[in-house]
Amino acid sequence: MNTSKTLVGFLVFSLAAFPGCSKPANTQTDSTQNTAEIPSPTESPSKSLANTDDNTSPRMLPTAQSMTDSEPAETDDQTADSKEPESNEESSESSESIDLEEVETPSVIAAKAFTAPSGAKSLSKRNLWIDRAAGRVYADGYIAMNDGPLEMFACPSGTKEHETIIATLAKASELHAGLLAIGAQVGTPVTYNPSFIPATGQRIRVWVCYFDDDGKYQVVDARDWIVRTGTTETLKEDWVFAGSYVWTDPVDNRNYYQGDVGDMICVSNFTTAMMDIPVASSADTDQLQYSPNTAIIPNRGTAVRLILEPIPLPADGQEQPSAPEPPTEDVLQKQS
Repeated sequence: MNTSKTLVGFLVFSLAAFPGCSKPANTQTDSTQNTAEIPSPTESPSKSLANTDDNTSPRMLPTAQSMTDSEPAETDDQTADSKEPESNEESSESSESIDLEEVETPSVIAAKAFTAPSGAKSLSKRNLWIDRAAGRVYADGYIAMNDGPLEMFACPSGTKEHETIIATLAKASELHAGLLAIGAQVGTPVTYNPSFIPATGQRIRVWVCYFDDDGKYQVVDARDWIVRTGTTETLKEDWVFAGSYVWTDPVDNRNYYQGDVGDMICVSNFTTAMMDIPVASSADTDQLQYSPNTAIIPNRGTAVRLILEPIPLPADGQEQPSAPEPPTEDVLQKQS
């Protein structure tokens, strides 16, 4: 009995220790389970790959059929031969440099539009003259803007043309020198601290001279080109010669005339104004009070000549002298 139990235990131990001795289970599986179908040589790989469990989009590989049906790729030599050669004319045109001095900008057009005024002396190569006998300063320029809110009536070209009617070729400091040269008396710019004090200085009448579309001479009081925004009321006040000021840069110790940054003939009050109106007029963007009188202003780019004339000061005990008369046609002649 004991011998039988011992033999049975040995057999059980042998089967557990040597599993290869036991009959293997039937592990044969269907060859189609858990395997991707292998495409045949004549079947598009994309068709079989689309049936896999992988969610990744199949990569479209070329088949042997598609390779034989497609046109052969051009070689570099074939591509080069198929291109038409560029003409020498086109090549020469593209290689030519552009002379910026010949570009017809408004400044260029204005600079050569008119002859120098008769009897006047040149103060600047930028089309600025004075006539001491007539008491006038002449400055050439062009129409920069004729519709939109205004801060200035005139500014130097290249500064604030987006908010002014006239852009002059000369700088504000040069017009300042011209007014001094004909005897105009300079005053002071507007101040705000401790309280508002408007600009002071001798009153200056400003005329605009130009040729209309029919080639006829026209002259207008500059104030007629300015209206109070939303109305037809033109500017009534004459400009005064406020004079701006000179700032010395502590770094390079150079002097800078502040009106040259654009504040030349203003309709909004600026402490840097060369000429300003002697009444309160905000310079805040949302409170600008004046606009161009668009209906009577020529097109943008039209060449013009400004004439600045100091209005005579009354002598003690005398009445205010009469204002200057509009200049006649002899002040403006076209270049031949």
